[in-house]
Amino acid sequence: MNIQLLTPKFLQNRNDIITRSNQNGLNASNVSYPNLKPLTNDTVSFSAKTRFIIDTADEAQSLAKTKVLRYWDHNAANFEEIIKVAESFEEPLNKFIRTLKREMKSLIATDAHPDNPILPGTAGIKGRVKKPRSIAEKANSRKLFTAEEIEKMGDVGGARIVMRTLSQDDTALIFNALKNMVKKGVKITEVENYRLNPKDSYISQRTLDDFEAYCQKYGQYPEIKNKPLPNAYTAIHLSVELPDGKVIELQIMGKDMEQVKEVEDFFYKWRCEKDFDPKYRPIQKVFEEHMPKLDDFQKETLERYIKDSYIHALSIPETSAKRKPNFEKDYFLSFPYSLPQELSYVNIHRMMEQCNHPKTK
Repeated sequence: MNIQLLTPKFLQNRNDIITRSNQNGLNASNVSYPNLKPLTNDTVSFSAKTRFIIDTADEAQSLAKTKVLRYWDHNAANFEEIIKVAESFEEPLNKFIRTLKREMKSLIATDAHPDNPILPGTAGIKGRVKKPRSIAEKANSRKLFTAEEIEKMGDVGGARIVMRTLSQDDTALIFNALKNMVKKGVKITEVENYRLNPKDSYISQRTLDDFEAYCQKYGQYPEIKNKPLPNAYTAIHLSVELPDGKVIELQIMGKDMEQVKEVEDFFYKWRCEKDFDPKYRPIQKVFEEHMPKLDDFQKETLERYIKDSYIHALSIPETSAKRKPNFEKDYFLSFPYSLPQELSYVNIHRMMEQCNHPKTK
């Protein structure tokens, strides 16, 4: 697939954007580009550790007192309340993860059964609570001002099942296990099937219809949505209501898609003007240095590359379950020469790994 010879749409001139931003007193590094389209729905990132970490006590206190987040509404919940909301999700989410691992046990790959569909250990089933700063940012953008509203936001708590490969048969096995959880009282309120087109879907319409009918048998009526996304992100998102009324998001995707998504998430945050986790400050500096300098052709090329990367992730052939993958060679599409190579998925992935696992002296 050739992504080098693209014809840009020139939706908006970079110099015009930066000139207007300067007139309005904005820093060019914070300028958004309308032709780098964000997802229509926010998605959960699992690049950080499972447990949320408040960056520093001083920052938490400062945020609580001054509400320094951009576009903070004067009616918004204060930061101390948001910290309490995040803390309240930890135990319920951990309990759900334990239940998920127990119900999916026969589907998790082991040394004896390496070809089972779910990756072993924390690579296959994991969870995280959104950091308080991210909760505040999203809640404020959605005009959610009370703890009760924020608890039902949908992705304060997130869980993920990562499959070895793209296989509708394997996904059907996972949904059979989810049926058993529904039978035991787990409440599914929504199923979103993200895909570019039906043939690329992780799940067949027959499996979706069968799952919906089974839920209705137990008095549940989840909203089933097939959602084609123009950037080709492919996954299944389920909204799960916990016994205490809190709502979490459960994602199901392949390992190939996960690797691409974790890197693309930085581009998503940039174009949506979301804050980077402080531990990813080196990556943010790279974005601040190079993204504002992209011309229209480069922005259009980057948008196309993001889509092609997700399509590429869906087309990666199955390899032995025992083979340790080379993330950079196996998962990432070659980055266009017309873009700054500092922004390449390979480079961002390397930086992400360095930030996640800093060398200690």
